Parts: sequence; C-alpha cells; structure tokens
Amino acid sequence: MRTIPTETKTLTLTEAAVLALLTVEGERSGYDLTKAAAKSVGHVWRPARSNLYAVLARLARDGLVSARRVVQSDRPDKQLYRTAPAGERALAAWLEHVDGTDVDAFHLKIFYGGLLPRAKLVEHLEAYRDALHERLERYDAIGATNTNRGHDYYHRLMLDYGYAQARASLAWVDEVLAKLRRKR
Repeated sequence: MRTIPTETKTLTLTEAAVLALLTVEGERSGYDLTKAAAKSVGHVWRPARSNLYAVLARLARDGLVSARRVVQSDRPDKQLYRTAPAGERALAAWLEHVDGTDVDAFHLKIFYGGLLPRAKLVEHLEAYRDALHERLERYDAIGATNTNRGHDYYHRLMLDYGYAQARASLAWVDEVLAKLRRKR
C-alpha cells in the first residue's frame, strides 16, 4: 500500500479514504461509514468491513479521529467517530500531495475534490494526464517491437486494451479540466 508522508502521520490510502469519508459525512459509527461508503466512495475505494474497523481504531489511537461510546439499551454500545484536528491536517496534506502515477489515490482525490481548492484539483488532473502521455509513449515503444506473430499476437491484444484505456482516460481528463475551468 502506497503511503504519503504528512506532518503528523503517514496516511495509507485507506486511512485517507476513511478520514475523507468522515470529513464529508460527519460523525458516524463504523457500521454507518460502511453503509455510506457503499453508496458513494465505494465505487472508487472499497475496504473490507473488518479492515474499516481496524483503521478506525488505529486512527483513534493516533489522534486523527476522536471516538465516543454511545450506550444503547436494546443493542450493544457503539462507537461514533469524527475527524480530529490532527486528522484534518493529515488529510489536507495527503490531498495536497500530487502524484499522477498513483491511480488509486488520484481517483480518491478527484472523488473528494470538494475538499480541495480548484487549482490543486487541476494540478492533480494535469499530473495524471502527463502520466497517461508517458504510458502511451511506453506502449508505442512496446508496439514498435511487437511482431504480431505467435505470443506477440496476444501481447498486441493487451497492448490494444492499454491504448484504449489510456486514450479514454485522456478524453475524460480533458473533459473534466474543461468543466473545472468553466465553473466559476
């Protein structure tokens, strides 16, 4: 799992996702976060349910979220979590870090783009676009050596898939950049 150093803690992708989810959704239990994730960020990032609880406990231990116990008469007590100031700072630092090659982090940062200044969001998109152009250059170099015979025939099929995916991503990035630049 790739990590990004912050002032207070190095966040994993899952920790950043949980902090962002708590920041947007507000105070929630682990169960409520799992349900909220399934309806929103779960299309971009999906932790195992048991992993979410472990991450919440770790974030609480590290002072990035605060937890409070709620006594329930008809059910077991539950823990409610909310982002602590240290968690807000750690998440902000993680969101600010630009790396166009970390696709999972990029997707999460775009999903939570409302937590970023528009200029930083544009910077993320431009870095990702640059990484896509570099990927296409690598594919061109591979394609130049492909004989399209024997195993190379099948390698070409996957190369074509890579081209299609990169070109579709480039078209999407250009569309998003145009939308962000039009929005005032």
